[in-house]
Amino acid sequence: MSLRSLLTYAHDDGAVTALSEAAHAAPQRAFVSGSLRPYLLAALVDLDPRRPALVVAGDDRAARDLAADLRTFLRPRPVRLYPARGVRYESHLVPPPHLVGLRIAALDALLDGGAVGPADEGEPVVVASVAALAEKVPDPELRPHGFALEHGELLDLDETVARLVACGYERVEQVEDRGQFALRGDILDVYPATEERAVRCELFDVEIERLTFFSTFTQRSLEEAEQVEIAPAAELAPEHRELAEIAAVEEGDTRPDIAEILPVERFRDLLSLLPADALVAVSAEEEIAPALADTWEDVTTSFHDADAHHLYVGPDDLTAALDARAALRLSSISGDQPHAFRAQAADSAARSLREAEPELEKLVRSGYRTVVAWSRRGEAERAAYNLARVQAPFLDGKRAPQQPGVVFAAASLREGFLAPGLKLAVLPEHRLLRRRRSPEGPGGPRA
Repeated sequence: MSLRSLLTYAHDDGAVTALSEAAHAAPQRAFVSGSLRPYLLAALVDLDPRRPALVVAGDDRAARDLAADLRTFLRPRPVRLYPARGVRYESHLVPPPHLVGLRIAALDALLDGGAVGPADEGEPVVVASVAALAEKVPDPELRPHGFALEHGELLDLDETVARLVACGYERVEQVEDRGQFALRGDILDVYPATEERAVRCELFDVEIERLTFFSTFTQRSLEEAEQVEIAPAAELAPEHRELAEIAAVEEGDTRPDIAEILPVERFRDLLSLLPADALVAVSAEEEIAPALADTWEDVTTSFHDADAHHLYVGPDDLTAALDARAALRLSSISGDQPHAFRAQAADSAARSLREAEPELEKLVRSGYRTVVAWSRRGEAERAAYNLARVQAPFLDGKRAPQQPGVVFAAASLREGFLAPGLKLAVLPEHRLLRRRRSPEGPGGPRA
């Protein structure tokens, strides 16, 4: 479930709107407590949902975690992760299909804008690591483009197989991993590059009669689907991909230079491809320079041919590009920033619901609108039933409450926060309840 309705607290806050208005006129820097960062970023980009946004994080892990939290706060607005390739261009190794799929899906979302989804969802938000921004990407004409399978649509199997091959999918007898597909009569199995499960497409004549996710281990159906995105599993079109695959098996001096197998002059940096109206925000300003230095050190020590420099953006050039495009720069290190947003981490010493209930009551007495996010609705319902004094209705997409109180929501969050300025407390269940770990054996954990 989405926590988007909670963003209204920030939208009604004068300090948040002042930062947003100032950022329209000139780049702005702000101090933001680390626990509050995902919420504040979500609120800022949601002030103008028809404007695409690029959020820059220090590394892939930070980008992944931030994208997950932004997705919870912004759903159904699309939030995409744009990670680094995972391998250097000069190694001639093929990146893992799931990384390729995530990258191309994010690129297509930014370049195509609202064309990738319903207009009422808003323009896409892409979260990228600075290492990913340092890697240039091929022109759209050089790479394959994904497509979607939709329940009830007409499907030409031969054409779809050709599109899968062009997207870098491997035909196998039985799918086991991402980037594979299998065809048996009128049944097409595909393991999309960006999905956690494989999908089975069953046809009635030329119509998709059934679309289901299934387990690759048991082959049992898990869940019906209305639409499944098939993101590319390769970053280059077939003709360029074949040359790279040949080069990958060469050794030593016989391996060709990158410029001999790739049209390096047609690779561009991501920032130059952004729409002119895109909002660019740096989520942790203090992490950018060290991450760029580490990335460039790896690049300059791992290849010997000068042409490989055409495939990466140097630290100075990328810093200058970010300076020119970034409207917002956030930092968790307090300094001379003209804007500041402070919050405490959401932590509790409670080990049971009985111990947690007084903590919730204390927050309500202090005037906080308190939201507890539960990853499983069933656990939330049991907790609400077992509370002795606190009434905790479910948010369920309704308007955010204006009065102090406790509400439950079925949503996944890594961290929560207590924001005194907003009188808002958001606590993930694992921050509210510090559950005891079960011993590792009959004698407990061993030293």
